[in-house]
Amino acid sequence: MIPLRALTFKIRFLTAQFKEHMPKMIRRTYLIPPPSVVAGIFGAILGIERKELVNVSNEMMAGAELRSVGGHITTLARIFKMDRPAPQLLNLLKSYYRGDRNKIKEIRELLTIKESEELYMPEYKFAIASTNESLIDEGAKRLKELDIEYDLFGGNDYHFIEFIGEPKLAEVEVSREGYGYCPREDFERIEAESFNVIFNASVIETVKFPIIMPVFFLANVNKEFFQVYGAKIITKRELPIVNDRESKIFIYEVSPFLIMQI
Repeated sequence: MIPLRALTFKIRFLTAQFKEHMPKMIRRTYLIPPPSVVAGIFGAILGIERKELVNVSNEMMAGAELRSVGGHITTLARIFKMDRPAPQLLNLLKSYYRGDRNKIKEIRELLTIKESEELYMPEYKFAIASTNESLIDEGAKRLKELDIEYDLFGGNDYHFIEFIGEPKLAEVEVSREGYGYCPREDFERIEAESFNVIFNASVIETVKFPIIMPVFFLANVNKEFFQVYGAKIITKRELPIVNDRESKIFIYEVSPFLIMQI
């Protein structure tokens, strides 16, 4: 196996939304960004164009640990559909207001509610590993000097970064213990007396950590993962980790997680 060089750094966003791909009218967020997002942010630091990231990702592994989160924001918006001619809409409304309750379903379909959830002040430690030593060295140098090539966002361009820094060169090892997330099939337990299982981020303010969140990653992965906040993950078998002597973060090949529009 070609030796990997590794780097960790901390990053905190004012708000963030790492959107799950499956829900339609509900914009849910992953608790922890997938490897593709971590690699994309690292690429933005280095000035790697989006299309070039496909090639670079073939020599990269990435992962992340959620260190803290300030809360959760839910935004509700009502969408008024204009999917038919105005006379038909007027006739529908007139029928409803005359007391035709059979029109309730059609009225509701016209007034769809869209829900969007965001994380407030999440802080992560990102882990990057690569066979390309110069990639890691350049990333560490830029982070130390705060020489960031492109703007960084927490999922899209209205979620702003609040802090980035504290780069640490690290080692790549294999272990059954680590932080971040792992495939469900490899998950054995967490090191905690009790835990909470949540299915979306909207309840993180009402439960105490540790939290386990089942998620499904698409692209060429198509697997369910367990994302864990506030506890160490114990796996059934040894998996690659980045160890910076402060924490151990599970990492994965980046390219299978990428969903690209070329």
